[in-house]
Amino acid sequence: MLRALGIGLRQLVLPAHCAACGAPSPAESRLPLCQPCSRALAACLEEPFCLRCGRHIGPHTVDKQGECLFCRLYPIRHEATVRVGSYEEPLKSLILKCKHSRRPDVASLLGRLLSERVALTPWADRVDVVAPVPLHWSRRLNRGFNQADMIAGLVVAAGIGRLGRRVLRRVRPTPLQSGLPASARAGNVRGAFRPGSNAADIAGCNVLLVDDVMTSGSTVAECVKVLKKAGAADVYVAIVATASFDHPGPW
Repeated sequence: MLRALGIGLRQLVLPAHCAACGAPSPAESRLPLCQPCSRALAACLEEPFCLRCGRHIGPHTVDKQGECLFCRLYPIRHEATVRVGSYEEPLKSLILKCKHSRRPDVASLLGRLLSERVALTPWADRVDVVAPVPLHWSRRLNRGFNQADMIAGLVVAAGIGRLGRRVLRRVRPTPLQSGLPASARAGNVRGAFRPGSNAADIAGCNVLLVDDVMTSGSTVAECVKVLKKAGAADVYVAIVATASFDHPGPW
């Protein structure tokens, strides 16, 4: 009774609002989402995706090796991918608010969702190091935080590996991938990453690379290449959302 009274008073003073669309949300909801966004997220979680590259797949599009058409056309360098869902609502709004509205609370929500997905993979217990995709210092200064770093920290807090900050570094700022055509994305990030000051910590280790969105896969591919050159054994990838993209690679 006292708990119910406390929730009622909190709603009166500071009503709960959906982190995705801003509509009023139930005070006791497990996630800070309204009912329509909660239903949309549940449907998003059920969407099938390729366990190799993380892209959305339809029925009968994966072969016996677990690879989809994109994987067969553009072979990837990492071992497996897990994602929360596709880059559609409400994930899209949550990610944009996290990145551009200085909402670390939303990053915490995304980290919870991703850590739950990682924990269900058959390779979760093989992960030694969890490495976020780094931001260039200038963009991090402007944004105030690296959302991939926060999300990676929550994956580690769920009992998966140890946090590998500074195993990668971004050595030059690059235009946002979202504003570039397919043909320019790989070149935009080529050479943008180097081993970081703690790169020696991943020698012989299995690394989980974490980011918020994957579209063409060029950023992931460049980071995986650097990690393996630095001595990583297997590299897995955890992405909050994968966006639809007609021309995915090459990886």
